[in-house]
Amino acid sequence: MRRMLSSALRAAGLAALLAGPVLANSVLAAGPAAASGPPMNQSYAVYATGRMSTQPVGQASYSGGSPVILPNADAAGLLDTGLITDAAGPASASSRIPGLAVTLPGQAVLRARLASSSCRFDPQARAASGATRVDQGRIIQAGHRTIALPASAAPNTRIVVPDVAVITLNHQFTGARGTVTVQAMRIRLLAHHQKLVLATSVCAAANLAPAPALDGPAFRLTLGGLGLVLLGGLAYLLRRRTRRRAA
Repeated sequence: MRRMLSSALRAAGLAALLAGPVLANSVLAAGPAAASGPPMNQSYAVYATGRMSTQPVGQASYSGGSPVILPNADAAGLLDTGLITDAAGPASASSRIPGLAVTLPGQAVLRARLASSSCRFDPQARAASGATRVDQGRIIQAGHRTIALPASAAPNTRIVVPDVAVITLNHQFTGARGTVTVQAMRIRLLAHHQKLVLATSVCAAANLAPAPALDGPAFRLTLGGLGLVLLGGLAYLLRRRTRRRAA
């Protein structure tokens, strides 16, 4: 059984190495919130850039179908989650990741009962705003004190774990035409030059009419599955580097 799992992980890594550059060029060149066409309300659970890049996992959009629900966004050796839920409507968007656990370098792990983001467009103010929530968030590292994460962090709160990671809570920025992007967590792994973005919500400063949905839940689950394959490749890459250093 262990040999089968190892083979599956290697296959996922190979698929990621082959597919990652193509997806990076076609989907993520300017970031998922900056896709071509008019801005739209959308959300997604997981997104990675760096040595490995993935398309957004669990993506929901007002023009392409909502909500999107996935059993998890697990990637062996890197990420564990519970049931993720992403939603987008004519004036709002939200992303929820329960049971979050992110493996960090240096025998460290980031855990949270829930990481979520949300945003809303106010038609009277003609502006969008957002907020995040991290319940029971903490960073546990062998030989160090546990770092508690604030539940409702101020926008762009940075937490530095020396030689391990830089974590930005409630990461927010405004894009073209007043579009607001809100990310519950933005994690930069210092040893691996890798970024992991969790629970993103995007709200446009416009009330967009929805386009016809593509293929409903089946299509959206396929996107999520491909994202998980790529994340599996990232996990394999990180684990291989860790084993080499240990040797």
